[in-house]
Amino acid sequence: MTHEYVIALGGTVKGVGCDDGQTPTAIGWAADRVLAVGSDGVVRTISRGDSIFIDIGGCAVTPAPGDPVAAEELLRTAVATGRPVDALEMLASAGLLDSADPLESGVPADLAFWSADPDAMPPDSAPSLRIVALVRAGAFTEGDEHCGPFPLTPAALPTRE
Repeated sequence: MTHEYVIALGGTVKGVGCDDGQTPTAIGWAADRVLAVGSDGVVRTISRGDSIFIDIGGCAVTPAPGDPVAAEELLRTAVATGRPVDALEMLASAGLLDSADPLESGVPADLAFWSADPDAMPPDSAPSLRIVALVRAGAFTEGDEHCGPFPLTPAALPTRE
């Protein structure tokens, strides 16, 4: 059985670094497992030609928290204080992550797409921080199960590096 690949481009994937030391901007998954994390160009190469490409428009991607409302409140409060934020560490310390595994190939495709990178937000932007989409077991929980609330991106578009 083959599964449809979903490739999310143009964001910030938290908790793992690329081989070149850069923050990954893309993540790809099929069924309920992450297939690749890296730059847009690298992750785009996993496509078999029938993949769904979505533009996540600068969203930050983390593992999905068990309680999204509590996770949003925790990170909004942390950003509002103006102190340095390590979103993944805070979510894990608060017991809000189902898994403390970094987002890498083979881990469950349970993902949260945040409106912005909480680690880089100015304090006055804290009220706008929210989870805009959740993927559970490889499918978006709201909107189209394949692309959620994000626009489809033609596979032939140039990569954002």
